[in-house]
Amino acid sequence: MLSLVVGADGRPRDIQVARPLGLGLDESAMENVRAWQFQPGSRNGIPVDVVVNEEVFFRPQRTLWDWHATRAVFQPPPLATRPVLIQVKFPATVDLEENASVTIAFDIDPKGVPANLHVVKSSNAMWESELLAAVRQGWRFRPGLIGRKPVTVPAWFEFVRGSHSPIPRVPIPPAPIPTR
Repeated sequence: MLSLVVGADGRPRDIQVARPLGLGLDESAMENVRAWQFQPGSRNGIPVDVVVNEEVFFRPQRTLWDWHATRAVFQPPPLATRPVLIQVKFPATVDLEENASVTIAFDIDPKGVPANLHVVKSSNAMWESELLAAVRQGWRFRPGLIGRKPVTVPAWFEFVRGSHSPIPRVPIPPAPIPTR
């Protein structure tokens, strides 16, 4: 959901995210709306600026054989907010028609960078290194916070390519109980 001003010229400006989705979708929605042309509002027949809320629906173009995330689990420490994905890059599409799934665990460090990545389970080891590299190099998060202090947050992501996941879901272990 975006909040914006439709100018008297019909062009959008002052675009802000009113209800975020994360995963890079907010930025894509804002970029898309910047190119829209609206019919301006009017008062007494004269075009005027109008504040509007626009719900943006879109689906990135992808093929059946592109990687996509099917599950994300964050385990923030007590009182911490969960991280928000702000940049994402998946491995390039490969024409090999093979269902595959890979579950990766990693920490999102206080700078929002994935660290300590490792594969928890995969359907085929041939997919692991390219998926790990894509997350390591192309993913960035707004870090989890306690107050205003960024903190490390463990995360698990399950990725799939193809029509379905050929392996059963991996149970996520419970968050560790803090000791005092």
